[in-house]
Amino acid sequence: MKKSSDAIQTTEPEYGITALESALQVLETIGEHPGLKARQLAERTGLTKSKVFRIIRTLEGLGYVDLDGDHGSVLGRSAYLLGKRAEQQWSLSRAATPILDELAALTLENVHLVVREGLHSLVVDVRISPQPIRMYAQVGRIGPLHAGGTPKVLLAYAPDAVVDEVLHSSLDQFTGTTVSDAHELQQILRRIRADGYHLALSDLENDTFSIAAPVFDHRAQVVAALSIAGPVMRLDQAKRHEFIHLVVEHANELSRALGHRAEPSAAL
Repeated sequence: MKKSSDAIQTTEPEYGITALESALQVLETIGEHPGLKARQLAERTGLTKSKVFRIIRTLEGLGYVDLDGDHGSVLGRSAYLLGKRAEQQWSLSRAATPILDELAALTLENVHLVVREGLHSLVVDVRISPQPIRMYAQVGRIGPLHAGGTPKVLLAYAPDAVVDEVLHSSLDQFTGTTVSDAHELQQILRRIRADGYHLALSDLENDTFSIAAPVFDHRAQVVAALSIAGPVMRLDQAKRHEFIHLVVEHANELSRALGHRAEPSAAL
């Protein structure tokens, strides 16, 4: 946990990666002007034709660029998938902003919005508790799927192939109470789907709690998990019941904002 006197280092690097900047410049130009050939791309970007050609071949190998019949460049499958993920996360964050603000004001604890990226969890938005003792939280933080409130919720609603891969992987222990037995984890995932929320106690960080609920989109797919998190010492029985109700209520509100019509049931 962090105390308010602790400072998180946010120093930005004083250098860039020129090759990466050039590749992104070419990719953006292809997105704006599909079908251009290497010479035309070189003219628009100010890069040499040979450099543009190498960039195109590299992007083609990675699936970000395809060449049409006239050897003009168009965006490929990888670019499409990346754009769809960005669109999803961008719309999610915009819809979530007032809901996260309200939940943070009501609880005075950390509020996290987390998505699944492959076999990991990724924090995409956060509200930090104003209280002197609080959990560490940072946008962009990557975590496991088998430990913590939001990760377990995301895993519970993940495709079967993802769940199987996690269950058959090495379930690292982060605290003395982290679930490292696949059968026990499987039972927890079933309970999460039945309850519609999850309360995690000290399984990712010692002496902390996380109460999380799923966020659904218009296709009834879980696209994120919303959580309230803080030190266990502030979670008495009354707070536990209140926070479960609040996180489920606000996750349902965010789901509706994303076009979801049926609310998941929660055994409160």
